[in-house]
Amino acid sequence: MTAGHARSPAAGNGRPLPPAPPAIPAGPRRRPQPRQSHWPACAPAETGRPTGFGGRPRSVVPVTGRSYTYGEKCQLAASKSDRSKFERRREGETVRHRMTCQRPSVSALRSLVSLLAVLYVVATAHGGEARFMQYPDIHGDRIVFSYENDLWIVPAGGGAARRITSFPGKESMPRFSPDGKWIAFTASYEGASDAYLMPAEGGEPKRLTYSPGGAQVLGWTPDGTRVAVRSFMETFISRDPNLYFVSRDGSAPERFPIDRGVLCSFSPDGTRMLYCRKGREEYQWKRYKGGHFCDIWLYDFTTRAFSPVSDYVGKNAYPMWVGDRMFFVSDRDGVSNLYVQDLATKAITRVTHYDALDVMMPDTDGQRIVYVQDGYLHVLNCADGRDEKIAIDAPSDRWQIRNRVINPRDYVHGVDVASDGSRAVVEARGDLFSVPADRNGQTRNLSDTPGTRERLVALSPDGNRLVFFSDRSGSYQLYVQSVEGGDWTALTTSLAHTPYRPAWSPDGRKVLFGTKEFALLVVDVESKEVVTIARSHQLKNDQFYWEIDDYSWSPDSKWVCYTTVAPNRNSRVSLYSVETKQQVPLTDDFFDNLNPCFDANGEYLYYLSSRNFDVQMDFYEDNHVIANPYQVMAV
Repeated sequence: MTAGHARSPAAGNGRPLPPAPPAIPAGPRRRPQPRQSHWPACAPAETGRPTGFGGRPRSVVPVTGRSYTYGEKCQLAASKSDRSKFERRREGETVRHRMTCQRPSVSALRSLVSLLAVLYVVATAHGGEARFMQYPDIHGDRIVFSYENDLWIVPAGGGAARRITSFPGKESMPRFSPDGKWIAFTASYEGASDAYLMPAEGGEPKRLTYSPGGAQVLGWTPDGTRVAVRSFMETFISRDPNLYFVSRDGSAPERFPIDRGVLCSFSPDGTRMLYCRKGREEYQWKRYKGGHFCDIWLYDFTTRAFSPVSDYVGKNAYPMWVGDRMFFVSDRDGVSNLYVQDLATKAITRVTHYDALDVMMPDTDGQRIVYVQDGYLHVLNCADGRDEKIAIDAPSDRWQIRNRVINPRDYVHGVDVASDGSRAVVEARGDLFSVPADRNGQTRNLSDTPGTRERLVALSPDGNRLVFFSDRSGSYQLYVQSVEGGDWTALTTSLAHTPYRPAWSPDGRKVLFGTKEFALLVVDVESKEVVTIARSHQLKNDQFYWEIDDYSWSPDSKWVCYTTVAPNRNSRVSLYSVETKQQVPLTDDFFDNLNPCFDANGEYLYYLSSRNFDVQMDFYEDNHVIANPYQVMAV
């Protein structure tokens, strides 16, 4: 029988197995992040029993059958953070909840975060040239853009910009009318984020939409009579807006005859439209290839016919109709750049060639494209391909970048507690703070590095050292430091991808961590030798699967358990011997198995397994769901 299937313990090789593990008591427990469930039509055939620790036959037994009602599941889901799984992955956080068999005593640390009430000054550099403009648009000899949450106008060749809005809230996404006399934009003058209209030279804005779901301006129809907006006013799912026409006189919005849309651009005669049906124009993570990737479609208003334009699984955003060609932004070569596609021949040519920072927020007047790259504005001539970086002076008091005093407690991103509960190290706004459990103790800044960020801190088992990642060298590398402060020692120097949480071995000699390169690595603290334990890099339809961010140590520091994703998208548990550097698979991919960890004695390894087929109707999503798929198992 494969290791992924439950079986009663039995003796083997003449050696008795240890007693069955105690049942985990029912009650509130940390639940895993549900993932796509796969189930077979029938059970697989039984195979030979693999052996486990010390040559003993492995046996997998269910530990608890605690279930959650559908109502409890809905309450748990409603309480989750609004951030998506991918956004959390971008920050290096662990997406799934972890089942932990050993936890330090933290009874004296209930008020720990409140102790981080020290204030310190945030210093930022002052510069003359404006940078980090957003959502520019170009028409004739003028460019309009959003900067410091206001709208500004500047000559197309650069120079001194003039602020044309001053509301304390945010104004963004400005778009010139085809004749250049008006600017439609998004603002929240009256609370909600809606579409507004104002003269191009500035003036009192007129509200165009009164949408309960908000509205964001995307552009104009070629005849200049209507503004195209996107809104969530009639959508059932918050990530799928609809497109609407809004007349310049502010009449009721007219919904596009399509199911949904994110961005759009009209043909010069207004009879056809290029649009992004789903996704986001600006992702918060690199090279996203999930089911909500941004794609481009063509819609004919006359024939009401749809046809896909893009075929790349990834970012295809900001379609811009220029003559008989489409300019758009794609990350198909790793970094988001501008591309052009002949709509007749489908031939695609790369236009810009940035290899570090993305092209963002472009728009066109039909002859030129203005876009943001590295925080600066660029203007591209669509006819000859000439690209010019625009220098802009935006006179401002720069209040947003002035030195100010903040409370780090409001910026806590991570914490690790010493095993004896006497102290914790807190990551707050890019610095590391040592916080004692004693309210009368002193909180100290261990890193104090303005301009760089330290993150993902982990205290050693003896509480004398800490490891963390810092980008002080230009990319995140792993460092070790005394808990009392002082100099750092670099444990890695050549990491090129975003790391995941570090985990000390119980003997304090090695540190385990994963990376966005789909690798699981272990580094020796003394020798600084880095060894790759495993890689999880599966490809299917050019889509990447999960990184390895699910791992833990055995109590004797001789084994590492972790999960990797199989081609069917189920996770399987494996073991790695630190001494022999050999991998031992513990489960197959018939079930989705995750969150492995050892018990305190190292005799059993617990993990969660998705093996309960309990289908219920989710009335919110109008779909079938499995309310309680996971069960605690032991091997």
